[in-house]
Amino acid sequence: MTILTKAPRRSAQALVVLCSVLLLNACASTPPASDHTLEAASTATRPDGIARGETDDEKVARLWSSAEKARQTGQDATALKLVYEALDISPQNSLLWSRAAELQLDNLEAALAESYATKSNAFAGQDDRTLLYRNWLIIEQARQIRGDLLGVRSAHKKVQEYQYR
Repeated sequence: MTILTKAPRRSAQALVVLCSVLLLNACASTPPASDHTLEAASTATRPDGIARGETDDEKVARLWSSAEKARQTGQDATALKLVYEALDISPQNSLLWSRAAELQLDNLEAALAESYATKSNAFAGQDDRTLLYRNWLIIEQARQIRGDLLGVRSAHKKVQEYQYR
């Protein structure tokens, strides 16, 4: 199963995110559809920035799908609950941790967002550059919310590192 996710939606850095995402999308390709493909629909407030993940666990796939539907209708608390349920089943799934980070960022829970994005990076490994890029965007925004200017600067360097490779 392929799980797709979008980049965070904080308007304070919309221009940086939009430019980054446009560059990223110019290099991205869409995988062929399959029985296990889930794609989150684009919304006006969420710029495209797709990260992919695989799972063979049908329950995780169903929870992901339900969480995406809840997220798209603005039910972030329900979406987060469903992502946590999926993490109980698949605790090393980097994409689930990244989605939890994004949902926490959307709720202005910057410390949790950064923690979850960092955990996602640890499970993603260095090969999943798109997810690492996305997580560093989340970390950068979380640090900005907390007012950690030095942290923002170091996170931004990581964003650039993954953006241009």
